[in-house]
Amino acid sequence: MRNRQIPKGLRDLLPDEVKVLRSMEKKAARLFSSYAYEEVMTPTFEFLEVIEAGRGSRREDLFLFMDREGGILSLRPEVTGSIARMASIHLHDSDFPRRLFYTANVFRHVQPQLAQYREFRQTGVELLGAAGIWADAEVINIAVKLLETMGLENFKISINQLPIFNSLLDDSGLNMEDRRLVRQLVEEKDLVELYRLLEGLDIDDELKDTIAALPVLHGGLDVIQRIPYVEKNRKASAAVGELIKIYDALKLYGTTEHIVVDMGVLRNLDYYTGLVFEGYSPDLGYGLLGGGRYDNLLGQFGLSCPATGFALHMDRLALVLKCRDEERNHYLVGGGSYPAMIGQAQKLREQGYAVEMDLEEHSRAELEKKIEGKDNWTLVYLD
Repeated sequence: MRNRQIPKGLRDLLPDEVKVLRSMEKKAARLFSSYAYEEVMTPTFEFLEVIEAGRGSRREDLFLFMDREGGILSLRPEVTGSIARMASIHLHDSDFPRRLFYTANVFRHVQPQLAQYREFRQTGVELLGAAGIWADAEVINIAVKLLETMGLENFKISINQLPIFNSLLDDSGLNMEDRRLVRQLVEEKDLVELYRLLEGLDIDDELKDTIAALPVLHGGLDVIQRIPYVEKNRKASAAVGELIKIYDALKLYGTTEHIVVDMGVLRNLDYYTGLVFEGYSPDLGYGLLGGGRYDNLLGQFGLSCPATGFALHMDRLALVLKCRDEERNHYLVGGGSYPAMIGQAQKLREQGYAVEMDLEEHSRAELEKKIEGKDNWTLVYLD
């Protein structure tokens, strides 16, 4: 074959790597099911309009193509938009709330590097039809339990209320381009460039100082006391109150040791309307999971319904832990009688063991050498 390479940003997964992902999938499914979430599946690609309903008009990170009828299609860059579309078609008359979960490959046209792939695997939950702090707290709690279940010990989940930031920008009177740039710099925690930009804008000095401080307001609830301008904005003040209530709810779950308040967490998807959060480990320079409240997204498909959820980047998590099930006992069956070997191998498989049958008529000594030094392997040789 002339070209043995695969497209840039894609990977082949070898058996050990697949074992890690499959183990993660099983653990996630058990956890989600224990909270009464049900699994759903959506198509690998959608009409572009479905994708843009959640992600806005940004197309640079989409894989686009056309079908034979002339429709513009996109490989899914995430799953939430697809579930919103699915719910509007199939769950319109359901009894809400509906608790759903998924595991799927997603595709983004990003610059490939470590932990940044163009095809990767996500698992996540969507809680549809439930508004308020208790729905948000349930989803964050599940995110914490998921990382714990996977075996990750050193991690934090940063939470914020997006209306705090949006209300501050409303008071600033900035145009859409300046608002977009401020948001980007706050998310990137680029303090130097953010300060330089704000210095050139004609806005209230106290508001300017508050916005400039957002990227470094990170810690416990006390960080809220360090954004004094919020008291002058009714919507921002109400959002702060909601954030405090969510934090208090998480205390009841016993998960606040993993929770930090971070005014710089804004998420970069257009559909978020309230709580936003991100999970990360100091062992990796990229986020492991992200989510939040998106009360308006389903309405774009004709189903007015509050919702909240999150997705875990499984490929990234696999880089910082070795999450696999306990190894099953393996048997190697050999001998001189294929009927006897086949019968013995089948009996062992029915007992739950992994069984390899010798197909090349090796001697007992040769087979003993083959499994020498392998844990959990036993030779059964039938003379």
